[in-house]
Amino acid sequence: MYNVHRGHFFSEERNATMKKTLALLLALLTVGASFVACGDKTPDATTSGETTTAATEPAVTEETPDLPDPASVNIAGEFNILVSGNYARNDFAAEGMDGTAVEQAIYRRNQVMKETWGVDIKNEDITRFGSAGGTGDGYTKIYTDYMAGDANYDAAMIGTYDVATLAYSGYIHDLCDIPHIDLTKSWWDQKANKDLSIRGRMFYTTGDISVVDNMVTHALLFNKDMIESYGLDNPYDLVADDNWNLETFGALVKQVGQDLDNNGVYDENDLYGLLTWNDPMTAILAAAGEKIATINDRGELTLTLYNERVVNLYDTFEGIVFDQAHAFNYQYDNTTGKASPSKVWNTNRDALFNGNRAVFYLNTVATAERHRDSELDFGILPYPKLNREQKEYGHNVSAFHCQFLCVPENAKDYERSGIVLEALAYQGKKLLTPAYYDQTLVGKSVRDEESVEMLDIIFATRVFDVGIYYNIGTYKNELGRLFVNRSSIASIYETYRSNAEATIAAINETFSKSIGE
Repeated sequence: MYNVHRGHFFSEERNATMKKTLALLLALLTVGASFVACGDKTPDATTSGETTTAATEPAVTEETPDLPDPASVNIAGEFNILVSGNYARNDFAAEGMDGTAVEQAIYRRNQVMKETWGVDIKNEDITRFGSAGGTGDGYTKIYTDYMAGDANYDAAMIGTYDVATLAYSGYIHDLCDIPHIDLTKSWWDQKANKDLSIRGRMFYTTGDISVVDNMVTHALLFNKDMIESYGLDNPYDLVADDNWNLETFGALVKQVGQDLDNNGVYDENDLYGLLTWNDPMTAILAAAGEKIATINDRGELTLTLYNERVVNLYDTFEGIVFDQAHAFNYQYDNTTGKASPSKVWNTNRDALFNGNRAVFYLNTVATAERHRDSELDFGILPYPKLNREQKEYGHNVSAFHCQFLCVPENAKDYERSGIVLEALAYQGKKLLTPAYYDQTLVGKSVRDEESVEMLDIIFATRVFDVGIYYNIGTYKNELGRLFVNRSSIASIYETYRSNAEATIAAINETFSKSIGE
């Protein structure tokens, strides 16, 4: 069904790993159908060009980083990483081998760095909900350091909106200009390289160095028992038949819905075909192969939100999620028509899904881990396509929750930072990603083999939208408020188009100047 590029999400022992998809916001030029990372670097060839007989097995050579012999360099000492963002996630801190599989992998990776390079990984963790809106905690720390001429951090993992602001403000360094970081290697995300390059520059990225981007990729859960009890088509079969699209998805959702307490109001006490939240109003763009803004063949941002497909997309999707008799938004109060208090979100969504009162559940991959201890028999699905004509699925990485690797402009030693970060990413591929994917996600949260196949599709088709990361036209906010405002996509687009075009022009000009044009 899908020829997923292996070698990333499964352990090497299983030889079944897809390449991790991450967000590299800024810089790295997309040229035609091929991608060249950081100037004239090119991806390693996948074949030698030599012919072999049918009976000869091709030699498998492990990809390794192009780093100097540890004995030939002296980079020993503390390596300080700033960790910030809206999601309480730190992929560099672990006390020992007594924690989770992921925590153990982080600890082992830190030990490898100490034993191999004499490097002691330290971090300052300032993650907190709502702290990274563009000029938040992470931005302020790096900006303050820059203005004071200090160099407190060798690297940083910064929340999406903050790191984007740092990039076009000139406070973080082009990763393509840092010795020993080779973004064409498999432990860095190649899909993000292609989607998010601006003017040939790369200021932040992620890959096997972290797992947070995997966790916050949008996905769809479903209740297998309810599918059977309501006599609904098996979603796995619909995916296999390339018939998993909004029309078939909506038809399934609308077959389930009941006002259980007969009070005339559909709320958290009732039964639904779909459980959702506000974020899918933006994530559905990626599912349809559309974006708020795109990088064109000149490496510049261009506005792409509005076209006939996008209008059709929102007409169809809103017909599903706004149908209160069959779909429930746990962040929205059907009675008042306003946003629900955050204190009730988790209680409502867990009770509905665990209580067999929602067939489908739009959220992120991390949501599967919330239900690992429940008796619920659930599966994981890709977001549906817009229609059968669409060739590839699409899955948004939640910008609000994600973090990206960067190097402060005034870091003490770029060469040292490059060696350490390349080694951390490589060891992340060997230790961290398998601990998360094999032992945590697949090993504990996933209930069936079909879900593993669906995860292959999800992670292979992730989408990175610069229009979201740079808050172009504030469209991401307006789309997120659709449940309350119920505005048309045409009205939203026109209202904020001038602002969007001005922002794009300013960002493009900033990056043009940064390369001397």
